[in-house]
Amino acid sequence: IHAPLLHLSKAQIIRKGMELGVDYSLTHSCYDPDGEGTACGQCDSCLLRLKGFHDAGLSDPVKYKD
Repeated sequence: IHAPLLHLSKAQIIRKGMELGVDYSLTHSCYDPDGEGTACGQCDSCLLRLKGFHDAGLSDPVKYKD
């Protein structure tokens, strides 16, 4: 089994994705998106993602519920 991201932080993963041209606006990590697919911004997955973008010095392009 190959797990190339296993030992990387969320920030490192996000930076690597940016280097590879990942369009993060087409992704979300939310466990509880609304009916339109908008991320909640409160679940563990959203919070980890937001922290990863913050730690990478980048803004998360995903729209979150207000």
